[in-house]
Amino acid sequence: MPIMNSKQLTKDPFVMDEDTVNEIVAEYLKRNGFENVSFLTGKQTGVDVQGEKEDWNVLVESKGSQANDHEGETVFDGGQIKTHTYMQVCKLMELREESNPSNIMVMANPDIPRIRKRVKAIESSIKELDIVQFWVKENRDVEVILPVDFGFLF
Repeated sequence: MPIMNSKQLTKDPFVMDEDTVNEIVAEYLKRNGFENVSFLTGKQTGVDVQGEKEDWNVLVESKGSQANDHEGETVFDGGQIKTHTYMQVCKLMELREESNPSNIMVMANPDIPRIRKRVKAIESSIKELDIVQFWVKENRDVEVILPVDFGFLF
């Protein structure tokens, strides 16, 4: 169940919905030379953000710390964060099964300690799956964690 950020023992430093994560990731990809960048908003289904660079395609599965239709400081609780993280990884695994070897799978999240902690709990598996992590900052910067040497792209 969603909760009020102010009611948490440790408040999230900021609140960010999935649409905002998608928009910031799309901007980041464009700034880094990706073309044909597109992103989803609202209730659209599919790959949240995608772009192309050289012979590579980036497929991004994003989550936020609050639902797109929530206002103010209503955020996901710990159980929802856990479920969303696992859904992200599962979606990227499905995309990998359907796709070609030139696709790079990325999970994008707001850089919030509760989400970082959840991802860290499965980090070795994420690395084994070659999933790139994008951490979206409150100031709209994106921190990239690479499981393998994709540095030439980002």
